[in-house]
Amino acid sequence: MTRISPLRGRKSFQRKPGTRPPRSITLVVCEGETERAYFEAARLHHGLRPAEVFVADNTHGSAPISVVECAEQKANEAGGYDYIFCVFDRDSHESFARAREKIKALAGRKKKPLPIQEIVSIPCFEVWVLLHFERSDAAYANCAAVVERIRDQYLPDYAKAESRTANQLMPRIDAAVSSATWLEDRAETNGWNPYTSAHRLLLHLKQVASEAGAPEQDF
Repeated sequence: MTRISPLRGRKSFQRKPGTRPPRSITLVVCEGETERAYFEAARLHHGLRPAEVFVADNTHGSAPISVVECAEQKANEAGGYDYIFCVFDRDSHESFARAREKIKALAGRKKKPLPIQEIVSIPCFEVWVLLHFERSDAAYANCAAVVERIRDQYLPDYAKAESRTANQLMPRIDAAVSSATWLEDRAETNGWNPYTSAHRLLLHLKQVASEAGAPEQDF
């Protein structure tokens, strides 16, 4: 039986003849273009359609609280979503803690709670990129230090918001998920630096693809 979100009406499943209905609809809202390019590549890698996983344009700004506000607005659009992920960094953002608290409030409210989750990286998303190549819990002073490590050791031409780079990372997803899980187990001891929960979203995409019977794509 197809699962219907309490925020998604049955009309959202109406479709043209010959097309399969999505088992669920996932919304991903990212802080920046680097993250958006990566998760769009991951969607394609898992053979998922935009009707199943929609990596949205963030129209509210790059601050963490803006990401959550954008996701909240899109959640109230016609149709709705079964899963919502907000992807943002701590970096030097003033609204990092407020964004996390707002997600908890939206998910925990009594009336129409949102199926919303955070996907955060400390100090930045490049920690997740680095985990595609190495398993390390060495702390970083800032995002520039993580980018320097990537360029010095693995991707000399690494640049943010490049779909070409994102595609290069796809064959290494399983290694990154394994390393991020290892890092998460050590996070509290290490003061949450470095840290990322990006693997949770990748595991979700893999599960959605498995339920949909979608084949992975080669790059």
